[in-house]
Amino acid sequence: MSKSSSNDGIGILGLLGVAFVVLKLTNFIDWSWWYVTLPFWGGIALVLIGLGIYVLYQLLTAKKGRVPKMKKPPKPPIRKSRFQQKLDEKMAEAELLKSKSQE
Repeated sequence: MSKSSSNDGIGILGLLGVAFVVLKLTNFIDWSWWYVTLPFWGGIALVLIGLGIYVLYQLLTAKKGRVPKMKKPPKPPIRKSRFQQKLDEKMAEAELLKSKSQE
């Protein structure tokens, strides 16, 4: 059996948010509820900031008006069957004989 531990705790932002709510409800701080609940929005804010940086990077590094074209991989050579190889040889011989007879 493997022992697995999970760290699904409240986290620093959650703890800070709970502390702010308690302080607000006890009238110890006179902040707006917007400021009190701000720590709960921390995770979403980090994701949005990361997304904004990514979009900004893409916009700054994009080539204007050009879309990179994908190169197609080369087609593998078609292998001929033995019958086809022999047929090609016979056709080449026939062409050679025909050209010699016309001379």
